[in-house]
Amino acid sequence: MKQTNTATVTSSQAISVGQIILDDTNYLSFWGHIRKDDTWQRCDFITTYEVLNTMLRYVQDRSDAVQMTIVQKLENMEQIPDMIDLELELGKAVVFDNMLFRLTRPGHREDGNWIEYTDGECYYIEQVTPLPSAKVPHYVKKIDHCMDMLHKSYELYLGYLELDFDEDAARKKADLADDLKYTLAYYAWKERTL
Repeated sequence: MKQTNTATVTSSQAISVGQIILDDTNYLSFWGHIRKDDTWQRCDFITTYEVLNTMLRYVQDRSDAVQMTIVQKLENMEQIPDMIDLELELGKAVVFDNMLFRLTRPGHREDGNWIEYTDGECYYIEQVTPLPSAKVPHYVKKIDHCMDMLHKSYELYLGYLELDFDEDAARKKADLADDLKYTLAYYAWKERTL
C-alpha cells in the first residue's frame, strides 16, 4: 500500500516567486526559484495562505503590492485554477529573503522505503520564521523568549481545558495560577494567533 507523506529535508533563507497558482483549496502553488549556495535554482513550492501571510509580514516593503495583486485576482477570479503572474503584474519576481523557510519534499512509502519523486524541484513550505537580526539588542531577545514561554503556557492551559479540567486546575497545571502571569500569557497567545 502506498502512503503519501513528507519528510523534512532542507531549509533555505531565500526564495523568489514569479507566479502563484490559486485553486479552490487552502493551498497555493508558487512557481519560482530557491537560493542554494549563492545560486538560484528553478523550483516550485506548495504552501497555505497562512504561510503566505507570514512571508508577507516579514517583507513589509514588498507586501502591499503582492497583497493587492492577490486580492484583485481573488475578486475577479474567472476560472479555477487561476494564475497570478507577479513578474507581469509587478515587473519582476518577488524575492522573499532574510527569513528561514522550513521545507519538506513530497514523497511516498513503497515497500517500506521512502520514495521522493520531485528530485528537489518542488517543496512544501511548512513554516517561515524571521532570521535574527544582528542589530537586535540582547534584552529584546530575552523579552521575545519570555513572550514565547508565556504563549506556550497559555496554549497548555487551553489544552487542559479541552481535556475537561476545571479552570483553576488548568491554570495551576499550566503554571498560570498568578492572575498577572495569566493575563500576560493570554495577550502573548493572542498576539501570536492573530
